[in-house]
Amino acid sequence: MAEVVPLRLRGQEWTVHDVISEGDRAVARYSGWATYGGGLLDIPSTDQRVIETGILILRVEAGVVKEISSEMSDLQLVMQLGAFPEQDGDR
Repeated sequence: MAEVVPLRLRGQEWTVHDVISEGDRAVARYSGWATYGGGLLDIPSTDQRVIETGILILRVEAGVVKEISSEMSDLQLVMQLGAFPEQDGDR
């Protein structure tokens, strides 16, 4: 069985760009910069500064978050880390 290594991000700086709410739902669009320290798909760390973007959808009951759904830019992240070599014509 493969060892599970947690993703390590240091120096995180997050920005919430939009928050929209209606009824028991709230949606937030965010982005954040961090320094990659390893742990993702065996991609080695060279202390790359990377950006992550995403959207969170929350369901709230009586002021308590009961459910969270998220869409994150994982492909964008692994591309920044060089996991997929640039192909001819990608320029």
